[in-house]
Amino acid sequence: MSPKALKSISIAATSAAMTFTFAGCSAGDTKAETPAEAAETSLANGDMLRGQTLALTCSGCHGGAGDDIPDYNALDRATLEARLLAYKSESGGTTVMHRLMRGYGEADIAAVAAYLTAPEEG
Repeated sequence: MSPKALKSISIAATSAAMTFTFAGCSAGDTKAETPAEAAETSLANGDMLRGQTLALTCSGCHGGAGDDIPDYNALDRATLEARLLAYKSESGGTTVMHRLMRGYGEADIAAVAAYLTAPEEG
């Protein structure tokens, strides 16, 4: 295949990808979601599983007995999410929590907080 044909295919693929990516965007919708609203949207779209998967890293240290490490089960969603976002935003922080949260996006943090504070089924 010639370089020109490859370039045409690449341009077409990029155009199609951008069209797909921005298809849901609307010029009239300028209100940004808050992290809590993002969590609601995430969970409504089936991202509870994502929150559950990401939260696996939490259970090794949190959720048990003891006073040294906070028990996330004792917090409501807004408080937990705010604390996790604070760890993410503290650029000088060097704890494990700071390092972990820097790797998570706001939607990830919202999904984790929503999952960990959701009522248990059963």
